[in-house]
Amino acid sequence: MGHKIRHALLGNLWLKFLSLVIGAGIWMMVTNANNPTRTELFLNIPINIVNQDAIADLGKVVEPEGNGTVTLRVTEKRSVLERLNKSGSAFYVEADMNNITELDTVPLTVTCSNPAVTWDEIEIQPSSLKVTLEDKVEQTYVASVSVEGSPSSGNEVGTTTILEGKNIIIAGPRSLMNIINQVVAPINVSGMEADAVLTSMLRVYDKNGSQFTETQLSSLEFKDEMGSVLANHTVNVSVDLWKIKTDVPIVVETSGSPAWGFNVTRISTIPETISVAGTAEALEALGSELHVADKVDVSGASDTVTAEIDLNNTLNNMEGIRLITDADPTVQVTVSIEVNGDVTLMVPLSEVNFENRPERMTLVATPADEVAVKVHTLSEGAAQLSASDLSLSADLSSCAEEGSHEIPITVVLPDGYELAEDVSITVVSSRQEEQTEGT
Repeated sequence: MGHKIRHALLGNLWLKFLSLVIGAGIWMMVTNANNPTRTELFLNIPINIVNQDAIADLGKVVEPEGNGTVTLRVTEKRSVLERLNKSGSAFYVEADMNNITELDTVPLTVTCSNPAVTWDEIEIQPSSLKVTLEDKVEQTYVASVSVEGSPSSGNEVGTTTILEGKNIIIAGPRSLMNIINQVVAPINVSGMEADAVLTSMLRVYDKNGSQFTETQLSSLEFKDEMGSVLANHTVNVSVDLWKIKTDVPIVVETSGSPAWGFNVTRISTIPETISVAGTAEALEALGSELHVADKVDVSGASDTVTAEIDLNNTLNNMEGIRLITDADPTVQVTVSIEVNGDVTLMVPLSEVNFENRPERMTLVATPADEVAVKVHTLSEGAAQLSASDLSLSADLSSCAEEGSHEIPITVVLPDGYELAEDVSITVVSSRQEEQTEGT
């Protein structure tokens, strides 16, 4: 019985071995078919430079050449490659300055956060970093604050202050220092509702307006004006919010005297009101109107005088207040000069009695809001006149034809007054499109 069992186990041994080999081969074929080995590229992987102080002489600094990145060729199973972060953050490339060669090159090493990927499965291109030793220079720059976004409604950024001081000391290789043009502390104030201190990472711009890369920044040292190192080149920016005050009337005064027999009858501005931003104290001191410091000279004038005034000349002398962002500081001023005894009254267009208005015509009037009526007083004892004392009418029958029409306005005045000049408006008439049924 034992002989038969031994014969069954040992008999045809080579056939059993062959079956095992074939089975293993089939298993490997199936596995490779479902999870094949392949090669993928990982681009722009940053180089991390360590131990720079090990080779830099006093007053010298290591400056890497190239763009500070490498390309990795990784050969692995598909399942492993799919788990790797395509941004390259799974890889760490290091240039250890302790290993610099006589040719001023540093071999690069790479590790992967996934233990399934070993060093022999990664090819680095290029495989070494070329460096140069440069003179180290230091210079002081005045940093400015750039504001992104907008605070909550009714607020504006009033003042911004870099708490570490606006003077930033930068030290680095001469080649980089020679191209620095501007140092900026950016902040985002979107939705801010109250004063705050924001952390800002300094940006450096070259003379072409291009922002320094992280590789370039890594070669620089940042210090405040007291010499303290600014970790990660960051500063703290204090932001004070100002309140916005809208619809502030503009008040302009004149200087000098018009020609004999004439007087100033009206001063108007475009725009009539402005919006300003300021501290609570400054807005309270402003009051309800903005009295413009610049005056319009009407010396010897016998006709209308126009002028442009820059409101900044007034606001710059008022602490804690300014125009809102992007507001035009220019104001157009019109000073009406008229003969003594004359007066110009502004009558709303809605008070004009329009007769014979044509049907199926669209009418657009200019001016669209008020009609200026210039009236001459016939006697010194005439009562003071107002717009409500006038009666205006106009005939629109000519507007039955399309086009632009100069429409005279008839003015009925109280006794003791006469028109100083004719009154008219321009009306453009156009035929209305006929609507079809169902529209």
